[in-house]
Amino acid sequence: MNLLSRFFSGLFSASLPDPDILAGLQRVAAVVDKTLAVAPGFATRLAEPVAHARTFCARMVDSLPSAIMIDRQSFASDPLVHALFASADDIGAVLAASGQVREYLGESRSWQENSFIALMAARRVDKNVFGVALQGEIVTTGVAQTLLQFSNQTIILPADNPDSARDALQEAAFDSLLLTFAGHLARAREVYKSLRTERDMERARQRGRSVGAAFPERRIAALDERLQQQFRSLQPEAIIAELADFLMQPEQALSLDPVHLWVTRRGVIQEAAGHDADAAPILFMELKSRDRRRHLVLPVRVRCDEARGALERARERAEREYMLLL
Repeated sequence: MNLLSRFFSGLFSASLPDPDILAGLQRVAAVVDKTLAVAPGFATRLAEPVAHARTFCARMVDSLPSAIMIDRQSFASDPLVHALFASADDIGAVLAASGQVREYLGESRSWQENSFIALMAARRVDKNVFGVALQGEIVTTGVAQTLLQFSNQTIILPADNPDSARDALQEAAFDSLLLTFAGHLARAREVYKSLRTERDMERARQRGRSVGAAFPERRIAALDERLQQQFRSLQPEAIIAELADFLMQPEQALSLDPVHLWVTRRGVIQEAAGHDADAAPILFMELKSRDRRRHLVLPVRVRCDEARGALERARERAEREYMLLL
């Protein structure tokens, strides 16, 4: 148990016996601001909001579909896997690029498993093109089409089994909420610093002006008032109150929405009615998080031998490129 954990255990063990709330409060202190933990009302004010936000994260993770296998076979047979990667070789490239996968496979326990579960994230990038389409019995060229494409494929949070994966995803979702608030807090502190600098510069300019200049005095007074308001909002009690309100409305910062599409093998998005014969339905979840952009999130299962093979091929390729540079 580290120092922070011992501190929380001693401080909250009597009043907050729930280990999940205790873990949530620890993450608040670690991610948002450690000094909040010693502020009056930290535990009592945040216990319910933390519990609410963690329940929200658990429900959101439970709404994810079951993990699907990603390999050469699924690239050929599963329309969703086929849409996610430009080629079967790209699956190995994405695995090899994941630092978390490399670290996971380096742990002794992972060598005893046939496969592992992870979370795949990707950016959806639709591309508008003109292509060929069958309209009735006539092949028509120059038809406006939208291609479903993905970029920035990333595999994170590898885990041995569904339960471990679920726990990791819940903690990641809760951390995402806290990071959103931490970003807001950092920006508020930058505003305070900028206001203080502006006020000090205005005072310096006023010293060079004639005595009795009314406008500069009013401007300094206005800056002083804004500084005081910003300063009050950055006090621990105010931050805790704002964080409590934020955690009671987690859906405003984190949401997960299903996306249903019909897509051909060429990646052309079709209307549900009257789609091509080779079009297949796919379902994936889009996550909107703190950066306000949308990402596909998909639990995936990966065979350890394939992942190790991908890492080995990447290592050999890097060694060959290095030798060519000598």
